Amino acid sequence: MEIVAGQLVTEIRQYFYRNMTAQNYTYAIRSRLTHVPQGHDGELLCHRIEQEYQAGPLELNREAVLRTSTNLNSQQVIYSDNNGYQMQRRPYVSYVNNSIARVCPAMPTSAFPGPIKHQIAAVEVMLHRRLWNNFDWDLGYNLTLNDTSVVHPVLWLLLGSWSLTTALRQRSALALQHRPVVLFGDLAGTAPKLPGPQQQEAVTLPPNLHLQILSIPGWRYSSNHTEHSQNLRKGHRGDAQADLRRVLLRLYHLYEVGEDPVLSQPVTVNLEAVLQALGSVVAVEERSLTGTWDLSMLHRWSWRTGPGRRRGDTTSPSRPPGGPIITVHPKEIRTFFIHFQQQ
Repeated sequence: MEIVAGQLVTEIRQYFYRNMTAQNYTYAIRSRLTHVPQGHDGELLCHRIEQEYQAGPLELNREAVLRTSTNLNSQQVIYSDNNGYQMQRRPYVSYVNNSIARVCPAMPTSAFPGPIKHQIAAVEVMLHRRLWNNFDWDLGYNLTLNDTSVVHPVLWLLLGSWSLTTALRQRSALALQHRPVVLFGDLAGTAPKLPGPQQQEAVTLPPNLHLQILSIPGWRYSSNHTEHSQNLRKGHRGDAQADLRRVLLRLYHLYEVGEDPVLSQPVTVNLEAVLQALGSVVAVEERSLTGTWDLSMLHRWSWRTGPGRRRGDTTSPSRPPGGPIITVHPKEIRTFFIHFQQQ
């Protein structure tokens, strides 16, 4: 083990060998603590420990499992967003004929450690697996998992109070999934200032809203999906050239109802202001999740989920069609075609 201390990051490096005579390590754990200079916004950096693992190649019929044990009294309950969308409560269940713990595997964005077997509070994460058997159904579907690769998973451990970690968890998950790509190169000097209008100030979305997609669809078809399907059946596929005046936009509310007193509130944005750097917005057309259907043409299912309430009903005011000012409610995903003025 070695500790490398720097001005911005302190890294603890641990190496594990198969035996005393091995020349190369099989497993490695690198834990990083970030030191943020004063005056910088370090909210997402100061309350976490980053751990990067290296595992493999494993010997045959081996699993690399990391267990983190604490003295927290979790009441044998773990909360996990195992589906990557919503937190779910998963209590511990004891089985007489099978003593193996059946608590769901902890994901990188899971919170609040739960029980593993009879410990007070622990979390197990399977980092890598290499298995082999000769069952016909396994061989036919390539389920043997005879994987000889080397994996490098990265996990973040958030530290803080319930309210603090709840507010940081969703944004930290995005930061972990969409890590920046760092490129190195020689700079040939300062770039000359070009004549023309000054660069506009960057527009940022509220912290509880995520921009999932902003792209130009690679197709040109009628916004009426029924008309488009009829043209396809007739063999009229149309021009495949993209419509450069139409942009596909998808926004996603990160937080659930009641998850945070501030960030779980509905958020209202003006799409004209958000997209002003791309041009003048002339029309906003809301679509289905995939962008295929006009939302106003869809008929939603409605079913009762409790006394006096039906699923799918909304207490929010009706949405004006084509308006640039939109409201996104907790865990809601809204998709739009944004039409720009011809330049």
